[in-house]
Amino acid sequence: MREHIAWRTLIWVNDLIYRVFVIVAAFAVTLIVASVSYQVFGRYVLVTSTPWSEETAIFSLVWGAMLGLALGVRDHSHLVADLLPESLGPLFDKLLPTLTHLVHVILAIVFIRWGYSYAEMGLTRISMTLGYQMFYMYVSLPICGVAILFFVTERFIDLWWPTEGN
Repeated sequence: MREHIAWRTLIWVNDLIYRVFVIVAAFAVTLIVASVSYQVFGRYVLVTSTPWSEETAIFSLVWGAMLGLALGVRDHSHLVADLLPESLGPLFDKLLPTLTHLVHVILAIVFIRWGYSYAEMGLTRISMTLGYQMFYMYVSLPICGVAILFFVTERFIDLWWPTEGN
């Protein structure tokens, strides 16, 4: 399975998505800090309000959270509560992560299905301050869903058909 071209292509695509998401998420966090800092500076030092900074921070927060969610699926870095012993046997050690992957797939399908509808609705809504279509914020949901599907597919294959060293 690991030598198959489909596997190598999946890994290449996931690596590309991952790198792009990391860069965009880092930019989003930087933009949040910069816009909120400018808002505070403007309010208390310049004694003027900057309404665009709040909307910029919200836009960046939504994108950063959605991209971070997908990145966490690939890294397997979401919060985990260890309630069970470390190993309950070889079959159960695969079934529990499989259940987790199924929950990720359900979440991804919800994000894609209803996120797409939400993004379509955003085509008719305009941001009050910046004047952009809300589509650009709402489209983060289906994009995150598609990335989660790609990342979960890799994790599922890696779980059930591990390489020699795993």
